[in-house]
Amino acid sequence: MGMSSGGGTALSSEINVTPMVDIMLVLLIIFMVVTPFLQQGITVAIPRDMKAPDVDPNIIKESSVVISIPNDGEYYLGKQRIAKTDLADKVDRNAQEHQE
Repeated sequence: MGMSSGGGTALSSEINVTPMVDIMLVLLIIFMVVTPFLQQGITVAIPRDMKAPDVDPNIIKESSVVISIPNDGEYYLGKQRIAKTDLADKVDRNAQEHQE
């Protein structure tokens, strides 16, 4: 499609977009396959019986302390796994660091 098949010397400046569409489709498939593997953090089961829970704006603050308990006996402070006996000390220490 770049040149016409005539006897003249006139060139056509049409752009062939087929290769670009092929590349975009391949990239789309790659991103669709890779994206589920990029999930980071700890998986926690969320209760499903809540109809419209209010979102606490304090959770998303940088100074907030997030404690996750995904399974019995596992405790996470942020993304760091800690023992239950150390939980109170680490929360106090984390709170003091953010207050300063």
